[in-house]
Amino acid sequence: MNWDAIGSIAEVVGALAVLITLAYLAVQVRQNSTQLREATRHAKISSLDHTVEMFSRFRGMLTEPNNSELHVRGLESYAGLSDAEKVQFGALIEEYIFGYHAMYVRYLNGDLDEPTWNRRIPIPATLIKTAGGSEWWEARKAIFPIDFVQVMES
Repeated sequence: MNWDAIGSIAEVVGALAVLITLAYLAVQVRQNSTQLREATRHAKISSLDHTVEMFSRFRGMLTEPNNSELHVRGLESYAGLSDAEKVQFGALIEEYIFGYHAMYVRYLNGDLDEPTWNRRIPIPATLIKTAGGSEWWEARKAIFPIDFVQVMES
């Protein structure tokens, strides 16, 4: 066998090695893409679960008689509450508004579609437009990002 034949065989073997490597990489990329899609799906579900937990905690807190009465009185007049009641009322409302803030972040990240977000935002916006809700909001809105505050107030 001469050197030209050996060189040709080496080129064929090299080309086969490249093709095998490319096929292997294609399989790896496909598996990685599948894993990324699954991880993204899991993260979205986890985010939704977290938001649902926040609203469930709020509902749970409101089922306690003292909290439900405080909630009603606080929405009527935040200024009329004692200092201790303001802390309790604030904790209730903050839990609720933070739940909506979490939904807003999901909306901004593309994890919540616009029609769903637009159906949800009037709910907390109505709360902060009550007499007591607006008093609380003016005192505490600085704890929220400015873009969220603007959405709530629009």
